[in-house]
Amino acid sequence: MQSHLTRGRETLILSSGNLVLRSVELSKPIMVIGRRPYCDIALDDLTVSGEHASLSLEADRRILRDLRSRNGVFVNGQAINQASLVHGDLIQIGVYQLRFEVRIEEPAGPKRKRAFKTDEPAPSVGLLETMNGPQSGKTIALDRAITSIGGAGPHVAVIRRRSSGYYLTHLEGPSPPMINGEPIGLMAYPLAHNDLIELGALIFRFEHSA
Repeated sequence: MQSHLTRGRETLILSSGNLVLRSVELSKPIMVIGRRPYCDIALDDLTVSGEHASLSLEADRRILRDLRSRNGVFVNGQAINQASLVHGDLIQIGVYQLRFEVRIEEPAGPKRKRAFKTDEPAPSVGLLETMNGPQSGKTIALDRAITSIGGAGPHVAVIRRRSSGYYLTHLEGPSPPMINGEPIGLMAYPLAHNDLIELGALIFRFEHSA
């Protein structure tokens, strides 16, 4: 029997909100989704368990299993313990959506040029200025979907870029970051221009002119 992977390329399109983050090809018989960095598909949000779910290739089918996660696994809006995926299924894991796609390889032929719109302005990019410490004055361009800040000590947070703006989320450390002197808690917090972020002993200033 031929493997499912020989009949088409299996891919997960990862998004959060309205922002597409990346595409992941399912190139292994078993792939683990979770928050731990060693997972095959690592998702850095507290709504995702360390080892949240697995994707196994079994008898020509791709099987999704919940690995006793804290917040569950949903396929097309339904909570599942195990499900056989088909093209177009939408998986919900924490704040992330993963669309399962199977693409049939087309015979090689003349390549067509893609048309790109050039009359639309590029979205503005936020900046993060370090206000103290050895990196004082350094500016970080928040041009990626997810930017990690901290990391030198026990406090780590991430800034996620979405179509609706920038959001700060506590990732690691004994206490969440503070915005303008107020702790943000465990949920993603929307950032505004000139917000001051306190992360442990570090202070950052967020800049974003919409």
